[in-house]
Amino acid sequence: MEKMRPFSLLKTLYLILFSGLCIIGVPIFSQGEVAPEKKVEEKQDPDGQKTTPETNKEAGNGTNDRGSIITVTGTRRKGFLKDSTITTEVITRKDIDAMGARDISQTLGNVPGIEVRPAQAGERGATVRLQGLSGQNVLILVDGQRTTGRFSGSIDLTRFKAEDIERIEIVKGASSALYGSDAIAGVINIITKEQKDPYTGNFRTFMGGGNPTYYGTGFEFRNYASAGVRKGIVSTTFTAGWHRGDGYDLTPDATLGPKNGRIESLSPSYSPFPVDTPLWTKVYLYRKKLPYEGPLESTSGSAFEDLNVSNKTTFDISETFKLGFQFYYRYLNQNAVDAVPPRAVYDRSNKTHDFMGAINADWEVTKNLNLNVNANYARFFDTYTYDQRKSDAQDKREKLDNAVTEVRTRLDHKISEGHVISYGAETLIDQFSSARIAPDCKRNFPNICASDILGSSDTYQTQNGYAQRQRNAIYIQDEWRVSNAPRIQIVPGIRSDHDSIYGGQTLPKLAIRYDVTDKFKIRAANGLGYRAPSFQDLYYNFINPGVGYRVAGNPDLKPELSRSYNLGGEWEPNKLVWFSFNFFYNNVDNLIGFRTNPQRDASGLQIFNTSNYQKALTKGFESSLTFRVHQNFSVGTGYTYTDTRDELTNLPLEGRGYHRWNANIRFDHQPSGFSFSLFAVIFGKQPYYCTKNPLWCDPVLPSEFSAISAQLTAEATNTINALFGNIPGGVQEYCTERNLSYCTTAATYGVRMVNPHTNLNFRVSQKVLGTFEIFAGVDNVLDTFDLTYNPQKPRFYYVGIDGRFNATSSGPVDYSASPMPSTSPTAVPSTIR
Repeated sequence: MEKMRPFSLLKTLYLILFSGLCIIGVPIFSQGEVAPEKKVEEKQDPDGQKTTPETNKEAGNGTNDRGSIITVTGTRRKGFLKDSTITTEVITRKDIDAMGARDISQTLGNVPGIEVRPAQAGERGATVRLQGLSGQNVLILVDGQRTTGRFSGSIDLTRFKAEDIERIEIVKGASSALYGSDAIAGVINIITKEQKDPYTGNFRTFMGGGNPTYYGTGFEFRNYASAGVRKGIVSTTFTAGWHRGDGYDLTPDATLGPKNGRIESLSPSYSPFPVDTPLWTKVYLYRKKLPYEGPLESTSGSAFEDLNVSNKTTFDISETFKLGFQFYYRYLNQNAVDAVPPRAVYDRSNKTHDFMGAINADWEVTKNLNLNVNANYARFFDTYTYDQRKSDAQDKREKLDNAVTEVRTRLDHKISEGHVISYGAETLIDQFSSARIAPDCKRNFPNICASDILGSSDTYQTQNGYAQRQRNAIYIQDEWRVSNAPRIQIVPGIRSDHDSIYGGQTLPKLAIRYDVTDKFKIRAANGLGYRAPSFQDLYYNFINPGVGYRVAGNPDLKPELSRSYNLGGEWEPNKLVWFSFNFFYNNVDNLIGFRTNPQRDASGLQIFNTSNYQKALTKGFESSLTFRVHQNFSVGTGYTYTDTRDELTNLPLEGRGYHRWNANIRFDHQPSGFSFSLFAVIFGKQPYYCTKNPLWCDPVLPSEFSAISAQLTAEATNTINALFGNIPGGVQEYCTERNLSYCTTAATYGVRMVNPHTNLNFRVSQKVLGTFEIFAGVDNVLDTFDLTYNPQKPRFYYVGIDGRFNATSSGPVDYSASPMPSTSPTAVPSTIR
């Protein structure tokens, strides 16, 4: 099978697109200053009725401004949020600015039912959970295009900078009937900026840092600029950003280390004992004269350098035909230090190239037929280097290369007013190369590589495996307003997917909207979602001979399947109050996990294979309440209850708390240009697994008592082995998988409820001279973090300046022209159900 070519292909595509766009842009900018008369753009709602939201007098007066918000994610067709059948939530550009967000990870956590957490083992940056389901079950799009580059199944949210985002659309619940694989928990669609005015320019400079006495400052310096033009048939926007930040350490009494400003916990005042260790215990331990060496140099957060370039161009060829081009390129260089007891220190780095280019054609064939064709190519290339200091024994370098090519077509047929049927066909080619999957020579007969016989010329570079798949799909969706009084809308749909590896899958869905009154609306949805096994799941290849085990994939895996149910509503009794609620239930089967293989390999290593043996359940309730106290002042609150269960072990899913609250306060005095905002997310205790000994979890003891704890564990283990040692192996395996401690000698698990905390962010801004905005803020005001359960960035202070220009206006930009965004309980003022 042909391997992917080097990353120079990406650079070539980038240069072609960039050069072409520059050629297009030169004559545009070189023309005269005469701007055509701006027309009021007509929008078309899902029923095909054309309206002009810009002239809607009430669009900016309601609590959620939903009269003027356009969405596309729920049905893949543009429509007004207020008319949507499918529950859709929107974070607007004003919301993003009010949150002081630097990337989307700092926005999504303010929405009920969505949780953003620092990356866990094997992940990167920050990941998202929807309704209790992990990031590997969430499909993330940019302008409707799939993103690549998952680590442990999850996308790093910090990759997507806030600078070129116009809005973020969220659809919760299984959406695979429309989007295919990975949309088990829902879809997050990042919509980038489009050029709407004749000439615009924008820049932002930002810097900030933390407390230099307790840990590294985590200093950040961020810059970005954008320029756009809309003239004649062409509109285009270019955005570029450069960001850098220092690493930081969450270890107490940390000081700057000797190498490149990294962090080292070697302060003279460092105490070897936890802060909460009783005095008598310290005296006892000091008298014992325990041997102690200072902590090794390490970092909790990576230093980074980040470059982003993007463009979005549209050609209005005619009134019925539009052609769009877009691309983005991101380069990220991350550096960190890892410490491994007793005295090993490793320098870790990741260099990442991320590219996407797309072309989109939209043709209104007739008044009742509209054809859309989209093609895109995305590539994610990452080089991971692990360098042990003072030794080459553990050094390694791994490369990951993931390329996705996708072509989509959709035909919208308007049957009548309020009735549109969409027919779609898609094909996707996914190519993957990684050191964590078995090479072709290992997967195919005779299962031996040349390097096994001749040896490798480069022991530093780990040999990659390569895999490819193709998915073809067709779908049909019917958007039908059954009745106007009362208003009843339904959206049934069905999709057939065929994967070249595991075969076919049929995915139905149904969404219903019923307006009880003009003020109270009910929405319900039911659908089947699925996630195709990843290449790592299928062909995983990882050996740890020092511990004595090997992890191997399973090419016979089936896709994970989810049945999703959502029932909610919204109530807006007047222009001051808005309330929404939603009940959700997700049942996921065929979850992929690691299972012990009773047979050992030829080297005597224990084998763990991926297997479809797990099941999970999530259910709960989300609510939001917004109250506009004054024209310039609003408050909001939200609450989420999430109950999760691993149906095999009968334990809650790890890290999913039962309770979470959101709150926000926003003030925007448009005449003076002054505004401030306060956002809070309150997390209740979360369950984390612990080893039972044998009927309850081991107590949490200071590290000084580790010897005593180990002795107690050994005694308990010996007792268990004596009691249950004669139980057959098959029975013990059954009991181990189901976490039954009374019939197995293997470890079983319970949970500890830990890590309640509050994230509080504050931002204040002042507009100056109509064109500039000076802003400052504090993230994580309460300085909450935990090295084990919540390794987020500590308190962070920042300040910056924002400038916006419009070359055709007779004066400075009028910021007050746009209405104040109303707040929803979660800091998402424009979010509606």
